[in-house]
Amino acid sequence: MNMKKKKIVLLCCILGCVSLAFTSKKTRSEAEAKPPVPKKSVTLIIDAGHGGHDPGNLNGTKGMLLEKDLNLLIAKKLGTYVEEYLKGKVNVIYTRKTDEFIGLENRVSVANSKKADYFISIHCNSDSKTQISGTETHVHNANSKVGLDLANAIQDQFLNRAGRSSRGVKIKHDRGYNLMVLKDSKMPAVLVECGFMSNSTEEAYLNSERGQSLIASAIFRAFRDYIDKRHGIKQVSDKSIAKQISPMYKIQILASNTPLSTNMPDFKALGDPIEEIKLEGTTFNYKYYVGTFSSKKEARKKLKAIQETHFQDAFIVRFE
Repeated sequence: MNMKKKKIVLLCCILGCVSLAFTSKKTRSEAEAKPPVPKKSVTLIIDAGHGGHDPGNLNGTKGMLLEKDLNLLIAKKLGTYVEEYLKGKVNVIYTRKTDEFIGLENRVSVANSKKADYFISIHCNSDSKTQISGTETHVHNANSKVGLDLANAIQDQFLNRAGRSSRGVKIKHDRGYNLMVLKDSKMPAVLVECGFMSNSTEEAYLNSERGQSLIASAIFRAFRDYIDKRHGIKQVSDKSIAKQISPMYKIQILASNTPLSTNMPDFKALGDPIEEIKLEGTTFNYKYYVGTFSSKKEARKKLKAIQETHFQDAFIVRFE
């Protein structure tokens, strides 16, 4: 065999090995790139972060719950919505239903061994800068197509359903590190940060039954709509969920195209906590609110007092 023929044979062998390597092992990103697949039912893993001797983030205010407890409450509410309104169409499996420690490897192992279709991990955030607030949804990386779509749907619901400030969808590049439950799960997986416990206003919201219900229902709606779109799984109407959670009202006092300090004198003069909500795609991305009211009558009373002092253009906003 001459040198030219040897080179050709060697090149064919190399190409064959490369081809075999790519075809013998399908990655999660390749699986997620497939078109929607009709299904009659799916399996969902709901993972309440931390637990047992691992408290997660500590409470920022005395008397408030630890992160592990908030995660479990929200996770169980989410599971209740799924089991009630998608009965027979979604098999829900919890990584924990009590205050117990479950290692990260075990959480991933449960999801993979059950051959789950989706994985949603519930967490609450914290930061040394107490003015920071808002929700985040994390996926492994930019190749996680299904995970990214679900994560964006969750963030949209946080804005529109729960009236929360969105800090967007985050990937490994944004974080600078891997999250094991996202990296090692073999199915589309998201990790939801429901808000900042280090922000006193948001911490109070997360500790309220209403706040937990709205956060859980926002995640549920995103998941419900997504499996309908991707698998054609039709579910019952969510009108009964809306009845369970009545609308709430906030007073918008200001809007800005740049972030403002919630400690500015005009805000502090009100004597009430100021909530910043960031809305993408609007002229004024940053909205500033006072209060959360269960009735419009109650909100009107507060509005009158605000308009008589500093913010004459303040108005009431309803959140479903």
